[in-house]
Amino acid sequence: MKTNKKGKAQSLYQVEVYKNYGIDQLVVYAVKRILDANEECTFERLVYECFTLFPEKFEFKRYPEWPDSSRITKSWLRCRTDKGWIAGTVKEGFRITSAGEIIAKKAKRDLSSGYTSKKIQPPKKSRERYEAVLAHIKKSPEFLKSVEIEGYDISLSELKSFLGGTLETPKRILRHNLNLYFQAAAIYNDSSVIPFLKRCKKKLEKIGG
Repeated sequence: MKTNKKGKAQSLYQVEVYKNYGIDQLVVYAVKRILDANEECTFERLVYECFTLFPEKFEFKRYPEWPDSSRITKSWLRCRTDKGWIAGTVKEGFRITSAGEIIAKKAKRDLSSGYTSKKIQPPKKSRERYEAVLAHIKKSPEFLKSVEIEGYDISLSELKSFLGGTLETPKRILRHNLNLYFQAAAIYNDSSVIPFLKRCKKKLEKIGG
């Protein structure tokens, strides 16, 4: 790891670019970078990537030359349990979900363009995000099957995958992601996906939890 004169890791990005960016978005972006490099995303590898890319965001306050792994632990737990952006555990490693892909790609664009906003705009207010969500729906294998196969009945595993989750993802996260899909269709007044989303909603309501 390269360091500067103060012993801190040298980042690809200026601190002004990422210091006000959401920590969970940065962690998801780091996961995607690791996986895109065809590496296994272990917890140790994730800590290294986060600290290397964004040292002043993940530094240990008393010893800034070292990463604060507890911040990353809290973040990946939120990203998995509350937001459904990643899946996995420290033991098995981490994977990125379809919803997480959207977040990571947006983070990459923001950081590459020199993001300096002092206020993080909620993703739900971003038309750009909704556009990406709508594109994800239409390109998904599950939606394409519903178009091509008459009477297609989406399975539980397919439904959870379509909603950016895994078999262990809580129902509330799946419901949140499905609502996001409905919002994207409404914002762009795209009725072509609504019937399929309604069938997904009925299927989801049959799941316990």
